[in-house]
Amino acid sequence: MRAMPSSLKTSGSDALNGQARSITNGHASNAGNGWDAAKWVPPVPPRFLVALFRRDPSKDTRTDRRVFEGYQICWPDGEPASISLERFCQLGCRLLGLGKRMQGKEEQLVEMGVYPLPEGLEAPLTPTPPGVRCRRFYLMRENGLARVYFFNGSPTEVCFDIEHDDPRVLEWIGASDLPLGEQRWFDFTARTLEAPSEQRNGQTSG
Repeated sequence: MRAMPSSLKTSGSDALNGQARSITNGHASNAGNGWDAAKWVPPVPPRFLVALFRRDPSKDTRTDRRVFEGYQICWPDGEPASISLERFCQLGCRLLGLGKRMQGKEEQLVEMGVYPLPEGLEAPLTPTPPGVRCRRFYLMRENGLARVYFFNGSPTEVCFDIEHDDPRVLEWIGASDLPLGEQRWFDFTARTLEAPSEQRNGQTSG
């Protein structure tokens, strides 16, 4: 296995939209009980990936119900990433901090986290600090694809190609060893960065 780059790491070392469960800055079952979110430890170490989303209007599409914005997904140094995703709906852009939130910029650096949930849907909600957006999904293997589903079982358009997508991306999302037909639950977090040095642990990407 290749060494994990600094833009893809665990803690300590389209698409995605508002139909998914919203995670707030607290723990639903512990709010008001003196529970300190800063001391919370996830049951499984989360995995983080930093990517550069570069606006690509040529990939814009529209359906009867949705408008999609096109993006080229790159590594933080600007090198295009080998990944199937090319467009995101308006709510997906909101989750990632893209679209109108880019305020006229042509590209945006985003740190994305995957918090595995062994307990599945009933797992406690992942607490997040201000400025971090979070939604709950599950991943399921369908032949050569791994598709992201909303927590209510509705499929998203977000699919990862097991054979052709970058192995680092597949490892991050949890698709590289996902058996056919199996579900893998996770909380997805996203926060925008101004520079690679802002990512967790202060490590730079390269």
